[in-house]
Amino acid sequence: MITEANKGIGFSRVFATVFCSLFIMLGSLCLSYQTVYAQTSKDDESKIAASSESSYVLTLIERGNIKEKITGSDINLKTINEQSKEVSFDYNLLNNVINNLSCFDENNIIESKNAKLEYVGNRYIIRKEIYGTEIDKNILYQNIVSAIKNGQKTINLNSINCYKDPVYTSTSQAVINAQNTLNRYVSSKISYNYGTDGSVLDGNTIKDWIYINGEFQITILEGKVREYVDSIADNYSSSLGYTIPVSGGSSGNNHSWSVDRVAETSALIENIKNGQNITKNPAFVQNSYASYYKTLGNTFVEVDMGRQYLWFYKNGYVVAEGDIVTGNMSLEGCPTPTGVYTLNSRQKDTVLIGPDYQSPVSFWMPFIGNSIGLHDASWRWNFGGDIYKNNGSHGCINLPYSLAQTIYNNISVGTPVICFY
Repeated sequence: MITEANKGIGFSRVFATVFCSLFIMLGSLCLSYQTVYAQTSKDDESKIAASSESSYVLTLIERGNIKEKITGSDINLKTINEQSKEVSFDYNLLNNVINNLSCFDENNIIESKNAKLEYVGNRYIIRKEIYGTEIDKNILYQNIVSAIKNGQKTINLNSINCYKDPVYTSTSQAVINAQNTLNRYVSSKISYNYGTDGSVLDGNTIKDWIYINGEFQITILEGKVREYVDSIADNYSSSLGYTIPVSGGSSGNNHSWSVDRVAETSALIENIKNGQNITKNPAFVQNSYASYYKTLGNTFVEVDMGRQYLWFYKNGYVVAEGDIVTGNMSLEGCPTPTGVYTLNSRQKDTVLIGPDYQSPVSFWMPFIGNSIGLHDASWRWNFGGDIYKNNGSHGCINLPYSLAQTIYNNISVGTPVICFY
């Protein structure tokens, strides 16, 4: 039996049931919609990211407006976080791509060159530097990685200082200073006077004596200067062109007849450094060399004991020369004295007698009393070199047989003998 009260309760239950069912249906529909929407949104984002990754292109702008490209697909580019734009890529693939860039092909690389100094028309000019295309791969690599991570689309290689550019340019102070120094050097003009001859030195020769290192520091090559000094001295000096200090000797003179090559080399370098225009005499051991040289005439024996070598000039021509052995330098009283002497006598087939020796010789030509002279030494197998330092003679000039014979057959008593180290 249904009462009014029961009717009210029944209606409420029916309403509640219908309402709940409707709510549940709407909720399911809403939930379903949200799920579908969420899934659709995620798929769309993935597609957008994938599209962005595959379309990514990094353009490298190189010198000469050459362009090369690196794409996202080249390096397996992927987006890790769309909101933060964080990406990942294959570093090995990137390395391969970079290594295969045209700018690293040896056939395409132009090496940069510093400015240089060149001697043209009696002076030095600056040739401008060359900007090449050689690249520091490490710098480029770091910039490419940074660009990819930041989504950068272009890199101008000139702006990232990856090129190996010249260190010294035409405006570098070191280059300009070097040019000024060099032009001072080659402006020098040095005239030598000696006897009736002379020699003029200028920039056309000096330029060949100059060394410029990679930092534009300048050195005058002393060896080259010495060669020039030697060439001057060789006109009137010893056969090998060395200073001959010949103080003493039986001639009664106390002279030298050669350029002091060490002193003149140093002096000439200073003349050049100061850019001097002068006329000078070379530095002589003694300035009386010229008149004394004339007293020697053109027939004399020259004994270079430092070189262990002898020349015999007769009427201006070398008629005999060769290696010798002079006095033992390691025994007191044995080194051959320096000086200018004259030949005292000539003897054949005699015996040289000393405190502890008797040596038969075929040719004896004494020039210091009758105790020191030129002679053959048949007991020696070798001559020259350093023999004299520890196994030299008792003071005489030991000669090979053939050399002694030639000298003996051509020399006269009174011929000057010059001994020097």
